[in-house]
Amino acid sequence: TIRWCFNYGGITPFTRDDDGYCGIHKAAMSGKVRSLESILDHIRRSVMGRGGGDIRGPNARKKRYEELDTKDEDVGMTPLMWACKGGYYECAILLHECGASIDIKSDEGFTAQQYAKHAKREELIKWFERGCVEEEEPEDDTVDEEYIEGETATERRKRIKAKKAGLDKFANISKKTEAAGGKEDEEELPDPGPGPDPKWEEIIACRQGNLADLICLRQDSKDTEVDESLWYCRQVNNLKLRMPAGVLGELPAQLELLRSLTTLIVSHNALQRLPPEIKDLKQLKNLEFTDNKVTELPREMEALTQLEVIDACRNQLVNVAPLKALDQLVTLKLDQNSIKSLSLQYKKLTRLTTLSASHNELSSVDDKISRLGALTSLNLCSNSIKELPCEMGDMKEKVLVHLNLDDNPLKDSKVKKILEKGRAPIKELLAHLRKEQESGKKKKKKAKEEDDDDEEEEEEEGEKEEEKE
Repeated sequence: TIRWCFNYGGITPFTRDDDGYCGIHKAAMSGKVRSLESILDHIRRSVMGRGGGDIRGPNARKKRYEELDTKDEDVGMTPLMWACKGGYYECAILLHECGASIDIKSDEGFTAQQYAKHAKREELIKWFERGCVEEEEPEDDTVDEEYIEGETATERRKRIKAKKAGLDKFANISKKTEAAGGKEDEEELPDPGPGPDPKWEEIIACRQGNLADLICLRQDSKDTEVDESLWYCRQVNNLKLRMPAGVLGELPAQLELLRSLTTLIVSHNALQRLPPEIKDLKQLKNLEFTDNKVTELPREMEALTQLEVIDACRNQLVNVAPLKALDQLVTLKLDQNSIKSLSLQYKKLTRLTTLSASHNELSSVDDKISRLGALTSLNLCSNSIKELPCEMGDMKEKVLVHLNLDDNPLKDSKVKKILEKGRAPIKELLAHLRKEQESGKKKKKKAKEEDDDDEEEEEEEGEKEEEKE
């Protein structure tokens, strides 16, 4: 729901309600950690999109994130203040790690620390007294306390706590762990060394500051190739790369060195393919390569089981078969390609909320699409779809809140009439499809009964013939 509001509902993390509160205030004051993580992740992606840095971890460029200190219009408190007042330790830690200020005062003249003291939130009071750092865990030789690149303090604490408790299935709780589901880590590559000296200023700054994000927007430069030292920035979690028109035709095999990547954005280039070495980016969650010339997805993408977001709009894709193995997808955008069929494992996509494949060459909709129980937004406009499967009637209108089927040669006059009313007659459309589904079942039942009657008549006639003989 939160993702849909940001992507389609015209809502931002700082849109205010009638009482003057933003979504980020509501999440913090209610202790909704997962909701807060979604909001902060959206802010992070938005900032990276405009050339800013990552908002997570010690290397965050806090000056770019004054929005995190937005005050409500009721009592003038920031999200961090609300989290401290309510005693929501995880929310407070998360906001602080993303750059929220602890020094700002509310309209009442209090800081976040003072709100924690007034409310007697002992855990947060001790946290402030430690200088806003997590309490160190006691040493334990039986627990692997290795630091993972890009891992926040909260994520690390949870991972170690899970391991100590012996909960193997939760031991990979960190967003930066290299394996999922308790699987053994992949064998590490031999150390490739520091690589060549960097030429680009962005890479020099990244190396000097050991930054977790690297933004290289070189489209206005005179570069004819990528600075090779980029592929040796192994600590990078988030990479955005854009070269001058026509320069970047493919990503090199050295991409496999960037095994800490969680976000890879290579949109607006001239890529014709994605390298098979992409399979080694086991931690990758967000992959965006819009406005390129990619014709097919490498089979090796099946190994990217942690992928949550894929944006492949405006390429030349014909099929998406390698995506069948990816069951963690939340957002899948495939608009303006040449895809003829969406070959997906719908039953396993329990987290998919957004599916957009407009302006393709789809001639039908898989009846198994109704198994997408979390789907909130479906866009299949401007295809060649003539008929909607009756099974779509099993979808819930309270969940599916955005549906676009415009500019399709649909045959069902009733469906066309419903869609002409606008883009959101979802309840009426699904009710019609359910009715058609029931009608279809009745027809099948009647046809079966007629077939049975015909068989009985044939048997009776056969018996009479035998008696005559």
